Order: sequence, then C-alpha cells, then structure tokens
Amino acid sequence: MPMKTIMRRILVLAAAMLLLAVSCATAENPAAAGESAPWAEIKAGDVLCFGTPDEMSGFGGRWLVLDPAHTNTGEAGMFLVSLDLVGSDAGDPLLFRDIGDVSVSFSDRGEAYAAEHPGTIDYQGSDIQQWCAAFAETRLSEAERQALLPTFKSDEAIVIPGLGIPLLGTNGTVDFDPAENVLSGDRVFLLSVEEAANPAYGFTDDRSRVALFKGEANGYWLRSPHIPTFPLDVGFVFPFGKIMDYPVSGKSIYTMNTYARPACSLDLSGIAAAERMTASGKTVFWRLTMQGGEPNTQSYDLSLPEVGPVLDLNAMLRNVLIIAALVLAALIGLIVWLVVRKHRKRSAK
Repeated sequence: MPMKTIMRRILVLAAAMLLLAVSCATAENPAAAGESAPWAEIKAGDVLCFGTPDEMSGFGGRWLVLDPAHTNTGEAGMFLVSLDLVGSDAGDPLLFRDIGDVSVSFSDRGEAYAAEHPGTIDYQGSDIQQWCAAFAETRLSEAERQALLPTFKSDEAIVIPGLGIPLLGTNGTVDFDPAENVLSGDRVFLLSVEEAANPAYGFTDDRSRVALFKGEANGYWLRSPHIPTFPLDVGFVFPFGKIMDYPVSGKSIYTMNTYARPACSLDLSGIAAAERMTASGKTVFWRLTMQGGEPNTQSYDLSLPEVGPVLDLNAMLRNVLIIAALVLAALIGLIVWLVVRKHRKRSAK
C-alpha cells in the first residue's frame, strides 16, 4: 500500500477519534454543548431538596444554599446547610459529647474534668461527628453521598461579640480556639463559629441563624472549641440565634434541647438534574437528582420555616442595666435627701 494512502488513513482515523472524544465530553458536560448546566440558576438562599425526609428525626431533606459556587474551603462546588434542625432517630436531642452528668456553671467550669479528659471539646471523635457520618449513611442514598465532597479543613481562632459587658470573669466577648484538621474528609459536618457568623452566607443577624426542630426554635451545635476559660464548652447557636458557647454535655445553669444542623459541600458535577418545584418570595425550591442514582421522586415540604419573635438578649440586658442604673440613682437620691433633711432638722434645733 502506498505511503500516502497509509498516512491519509491514519489522519482520517485520528480525526474520527478526536470527534468521538469531543462528542463524549459534550454529552457529559451539557454546558460544553451550549446548554445550561442543571445547577446554573441556583442561587444563594435557595433550597435544594434531596435525601429521604424522616418525620421522627426532623430531617426534611431540605438544604439551604449558603454559597452556590464555592465550598467552605473555597473550591468549586456548593456550600449547604440543613434548613431544619435534626435530632436522633427517635427525635431526641443530641449531645456534642456524652460525658455523663457533668454540669458547668460560673463557679465550676469543669476544669477538673477537662484536665482528666483531654480532647473533650475536639470535634473529631465526638459523638456529634459520629452522628453526622451515620446521618449521611441513613438519610442519603449512595449517589447522594457520592455527590458530597470530602472536606478537609482547619479552623482559625475567632473572637465574636458576646453580651457586650464583662460578666463573672469574662471579657465581654466569646473566644474560640483554632482547630487543626477539624474536618478530615468529612462529607457531612457541623458549621464552625466563623461560618455561622459569616454575613456572606446570609447570617447577617441573630434572626437569620434561628432554625426550627419540628416547628419550634431550638439550639444547635457548632464544631468550634471554646478557649480554656470554659474548657468543656463549644460553639453553640441558641434558640434566639445568638452565637455563644455551651457545655458538650448540654448541662448548665441554662438547660435546653440541643440538636444538629448538618452542613455539606456539594460537587457540581454530581448533579444530574435540578427540577424547579416552586418559589416562596425570592427563595426557589429545587429537587435534585444525582449522577448515577435513580430519579428523585421524593415529596418535600415546600414552605419556609415560620420564625416567630426573636429575643434580643443584648437589648434586654441593656434595658436591665439601664433600669438598675436608674434604680440605683433613685436610691442614692433618696439617701442624699434623707441625710439633708435630717441635717436640716438638727440645724433647726
């Protein structure tokens, strides 16, 4: 066979292989073919629906979009947090770590227990971290789990405003330690204090952080460890949306139910289809089907949580201090008046 014929056939074969590769790439990536990617219209504040809702645990299969283009590590993806609070399979509250009946107060902050049990406030190895892993296994399908990116992250120290005044040894702020490798391949995890206080994620005030468990506002854990002044405390969002700290055992002078608000990073390429279901104001609800999985036909609650009046703890404290100052001023005025009056009576004699 002539050399020219051989070369011509090689070129034709190479061109065919190139065309086949381009066709496959376009089929796998609709955006490359000029079509919109299934996630293209999803924006921050929208709600994505995937997973199996479970009435007992409170999981609604609804995820709030915090960032539609980046994970919490800044990589390509979506950063999501559960719209609803979630409890145990039986619907019970969750502990960050079960340390028995150890309780924390201003007079006993748990220093002795912390000294004997180092690592009590570490997220890795905690009960709540293990719960997150089990939650992914039981509430998400295999395809949905595979669509979540393993997250590796260290958190820096952060100081946030507290009640605004020093109380019983505090400095008026809430201080959290850094956490090295706090996320180590986790697909489902808790928010950090920095993330829960980040206005870029829509957390602009206390009200924006309020989350409901079966229709009622409750508190939820964060993964950030408090500084050693309270060695058994970790980050916590109170039912009225204030970020403070709370003992891992859930036992303190102020006792309440404690739940989880799981978060995750979604791989954009893992989304096979995004069905626009309805809109509530600016919030759009989308039902997602993941690559390699069966079409998502689950039914979801397509209404937004109704958050009632939210306690403004700072304003309440300011009002208490103002009233206390006025009462003190009135008492001082009364004492001065009585002293002057008594002095005048003596002078008159």
